[in-house]
This record gives sequence, structure tokens and C-alpha cells, in this order.
Amino acid sequence: MEDRISSLPSNIIGIILMDLPLKDAVRSSILSSKWRYEWSTIPQLVFDRHSFPLPSRHALGEIVDQVLFLHSGPIEKFAFDGYTYDDSFTRVDRWLVYLSRNGLKELILNFCPTRLYQLPTTLFNCQALTFLELQDCEFILPCVSKGFINLATLVLKDITISDEYFESLISNCPLLRKLVFSDFYGCSHLKVNAPNLKELFVNGFFEDIDLENTPLLATLSVGLEDGEEEDHDNEEDFEDEFVQNGEYHNFKKSLSGVLKIERLELQTNMFEFLAKGSILEKLPTYNYLTKLYLSMVNFKDLRHNLMICCFFRSSPVLRELEIEADSDDSMAIAPAESFCNGNGCLDFKFNNLRTMKMVEICGEKPELDFIKFVLANAPVLETLNIRVISDPHEDARIFKEIMRFRRASTQAEIICLD
Repeated sequence: MEDRISSLPSNIIGIILMDLPLKDAVRSSILSSKWRYEWSTIPQLVFDRHSFPLPSRHALGEIVDQVLFLHSGPIEKFAFDGYTYDDSFTRVDRWLVYLSRNGLKELILNFCPTRLYQLPTTLFNCQALTFLELQDCEFILPCVSKGFINLATLVLKDITISDEYFESLISNCPLLRKLVFSDFYGCSHLKVNAPNLKELFVNGFFEDIDLENTPLLATLSVGLEDGEEEDHDNEEDFEDEFVQNGEYHNFKKSLSGVLKIERLELQTNMFEFLAKGSILEKLPTYNYLTKLYLSMVNFKDLRHNLMICCFFRSSPVLRELEIEADSDDSMAIAPAESFCNGNGCLDFKFNNLRTMKMVEICGEKPELDFIKFVLANAPVLETLNIRVISDPHEDARIFKEIMRFRRASTQAEIICLD
């Protein structure tokens, strides 16, 4: 019987092998003499639980050693998921030395949270990198002598890094377009100098963010987590940390410099972060902002209502709006009985708003006033999705009340989410 697969050109066989888990690609060497060395030239090496279910404690490290020893040709992508890796990090250091000499473009290193991998200087010899993802690693170098001149995407999760090193690392990646920075340690004042950056995702415990030079930023998502290393007696202690010495002003000022923003997400605690101190009263006009997500909005707090209106007035082309409510009497520093009183937003029109999603509402008057306001001032609204947190009988009452609100759009559909 004719072996049609073995008669395929080597480049086609290579594509087939890259679609297989690495373990199966290596095992293809037993098919025939033609297949014996085909796997050894594939440019993408992925070592994870899908490719190699771990048979023993040290097996994965030994497997990587063997594959790299037998491999020939360039390695464009190397991914190592060492969540259960409990072997010497000296092996990993050797891998990086080898990879830095083979034209590596994508590198992913994930380790166990209980054992941080201290990144060696060899990492910075991988100057061809365009994608770098590191998890549970530690930057221990006192300074950056050089960054990654070709790096376009940088993902840092559960990383230990100092303020100075973070600033130097980012500023020495001139082509950086996407940065993900989450659950970090040792870094509290984030300074981002990245003239080509278009996407920024930050989530962690910090004191301030300074978008020093990000004129092309199109997507910004920021979440402020509670500090695990701090013992906060109550929520007020946590919030007051961010208003000392006026340190919260840098992020507010930064919002005036991201004029090409298209998608803005203020995640956990960021809305209150901005509300602290002086109220955010003025922003530039965002002529590109079409998607806005606001989390933990307290419609019973006048400061939050004023900030919402500030964002609305600055977003003339807004098409998608999503709000997660968190209306709490005890947390309202400036109590507001109604959204429509004293916020200076009554003359605003949502001329481009197509979809709105509002979740975690309790059916309080300020929340319903806001929904009523949007429905009455959104002439092209197509969909309003609502999720209420209360008992089923209360859900029905609230939904019926919302259905009676006047709608500027004859096509607006109101959907109650489960």
C-alpha cells in the first residue's frame, strides 16, 4: 500500500507535526526511517501537561533536556509549563543559554507559586523575542542594561519586580504594543513609558500608575486589588492609603494623555480610587472611545455619579457601556438620593450608544433613576441587559418598573439576565 503521508514534502510534514502535542510529534520517529528525524526540526516546542502528562517528579526537566539535545535548526517558540516542576533551576538556566542562540521569538515560562524562578541575565540575550510571558518569576538584577528591541507583547503574572526595574524594563522595549501586568509584588508606583503601546492590562495592588508616554494607547484595563501583605482593619483604611501625599493624581493626569483610547475598563476598586481626594471633574474629549466598563459603581454616592457624568460628557462616540453596580449606603461618602440630582448630566444625549449592560443592581432608586436616564436619552439603543441581585419576587417588580420607563429608541430591547 502506498504511503502517501510519508511522500509529502518535508515542510508539509512539519506543519502536521506542529499541530500535534510535542510528545506525539516525537513519537512519530518510529513510523519509518523518513520520519525518524522530521520532528527534530519543528520550530515550536511546547512542554505542558497536555503534551507531557508528568509521570514523576523530575521527568519534565529530563524530557526537555533530551528534546533540546536532539533538536536541530531554529527554535521560534519555547513554552514550559512548570507548575509542578520541582527540579533544579540550573536546568532552566541552561535551556535559556541554548535558546538564546537559536533565534527564539516566543518564550513562555510558568512555574510553581511556591518556588520563584530568579531570571538570569541570559534572558536578555534573546534579542529576537517578539512575545514573552513569565509567571512566578523574580527579577533580581539591579538595573537593565538592555531590553528587548523586538518585543511586541509582554505578559507578566505573579512577578516580583521593583519600581525602578519595571520602569527600565518597559522603557527599553521600544516596539512594545501589548502589556499585561497582574498579581505583582515589590512594585507600587507603575511608570509606563512605551510610545508604541496599544493595549495595557494591569491588575494588582499598587499606589499609582503614571502613563508617562503612551500616546497610541487604545485599550486600557486597570484593576486595583486589596493588598495581601497589608492588614486592613476595614475598608476605609484600605481606601485612605491612596490619598496620602496626593499620590493618586498621576493616574488622573494620565487619563488626559490617552486621547486615542478606544476601550476603557475600570476594574475592581478603580472607580473609588479615582473618586478619592478631589472629584474628577474634567476629562478631554475621547473621540475614539466606543467601549466603557465601570466596576463597583455606587449610585448612592454623589462622587461616583459625578464621575460617571464626567466620562459620559467626554465620550461622544460611545457605543457599548457596561456597569457593575455596588450601591451601599455605608460606603457612600457623599450620599445621593437620586442620580438625577446635582450631577450636571441632565442635558447629555447618548447619540451613539447601541448596547448597555448593567449588573448586580439592587433596584434602589438611584440605580433605577440612572437606567431611566439612559433609556430616555439613547435614541439608537438596541439592547439593555440587566441583572438584579435580590429574591425572584423582587426581580419581577424591578423589571416591571424598568419596562415602564420611556425609551428614546423604538428598537430598544430590555433583557433580564439570569
